[in-house]
Amino acid sequence: MKKHTIPLLFCVVALIMSSCTLSNEEKAEKLIKETLKDYLYHPDSYESISTRVDSMFIDVATIEPIMEISDEIKDLIYKINGSERKIESAESSMDLWAPSGYSSQYSRGEYARAKKEKEKAKSDLDKYTKKLSEQLASLKENVAKYHKGEFSGWAVSHRYRSLNGAGSMTIPGEMIFFCDEEFTACVGYDTDKFEDFAKILEVVDEATSDEDIMDYFREDSFMIEF
Repeated sequence: MKKHTIPLLFCVVALIMSSCTLSNEEKAEKLIKETLKDYLYHPDSYESISTRVDSMFIDVATIEPIMEISDEIKDLIYKINGSERKIESAESSMDLWAPSGYSSQYSRGEYARAKKEKEKAKSDLDKYTKKLSEQLASLKENVAKYHKGEFSGWAVSHRYRSLNGAGSMTIPGEMIFFCDEEFTACVGYDTDKFEDFAKILEVVDEATSDEDIMDYFREDSFMIEF
């Protein structure tokens, strides 16, 4: 009887240990639930729908810089477009009020004003163009770092439901979280926002010149203007 006691105890211990070991999905859900406490209007209404955990091979620290640089690039392109329009407008005014032997004091004043506006817009254009070149270089540098190529943790696709701000309707949410290897910390992004980010990565990876990258951002800048 005693001969069977020790093996039996080992079996019991093994079962207890296995039951206490959480799967990666369970670890992720536990961490995400804690993280979402500061994100949701009504954390107590949170309910997990689905969780998928995949290995990741990226440098998560580059995500925010890439997003910020991308916003800066769109803003600079918008400002460059505005400066170019101001130059064109000033040149038209200069042509209209071009000095002649019959110019009045008023027309000479209008010409001088238009010329000054052109010089200011040209100075701004040069400044924005230089800054844009710097930001494009920084964007490409950070995208290169993003593709780390070695295991760096876990990418977690997570769907959930919770009450809206008014507490009257349950709405589904979908986010992607990037967790460290031990599931002790993570950062999350709405799926739609991260899809925009992924598109920027794709554009930079496939670009053969800065002009290719700028063409993508020009579309966004055009949307901002109108």
